[in-house]
Amino acid sequence: MRFKFLILFSLLSIIGCKQNKLKTHIDNEEPKLIITEPIDTLLKKELESIAVEDQTLRFLLPDVDKRFGSGSNEEIYIWSLIHRQDSICFSKVTKILDEHGWLGKSRVGGQANQAIWLVIQHAELEMQEKYLPLLKESVEVGESEGWHQAFLEDRILIRNKKNQIYGSQATWDKTICKMKIYPIENVKNVNKRREKIGLEPIEEYAKQNAYIFDQKE
Repeated sequence: MRFKFLILFSLLSIIGCKQNKLKTHIDNEEPKLIITEPIDTLLKKELESIAVEDQTLRFLLPDVDKRFGSGSNEEIYIWSLIHRQDSICFSKVTKILDEHGWLGKSRVGGQANQAIWLVIQHAELEMQEKYLPLLKESVEVGESEGWHQAFLEDRILIRNKKNQIYGSQATWDKTICKMKIYPIENVKNVNKRREKIGLEPIEEYAKQNAYIFDQKE
């Protein structure tokens, strides 16, 4: 019994020494406030549901176009439904944005984080400009994808009748009947900008999407 007591006493002494060393080490450091937020399952689920609402009708467009033709009444009707749904999704997402900010991947996961970007991509220009700074801040701290910022920033520039920066946007060229990458500002350095934000070279991007890329423009 005495032998067991000595072992227990020795263990407690060792633990006590370690704790004293640890305390001394901590006391010598400046206090740091570390805040970690767990995955918010409710917001995650809500945003993932919004992503489905935003994308489902758009997935039908290729089939509608193939079956009824571009510009058909059926296609026009689908687009009317899409615009109506976009308005609903926008109301839901802006409520979340105004209350919680641009929720990052560590808070709601990648799919839910992307849902915010999807909805803002389809919003009115004024609203895109309003929420772009929040997205930029999220990208800077690694909580959102760099290409989200590239696509939204380019879309805003084009809607303001300016050249895009990253070459993410393409428009229909009636002359050649193909999608053509919209003019890019300082096109010679576009790949440097794309690489910095995590995008493949513009030539690869154009080839993958069957876009025409004219560097002269």
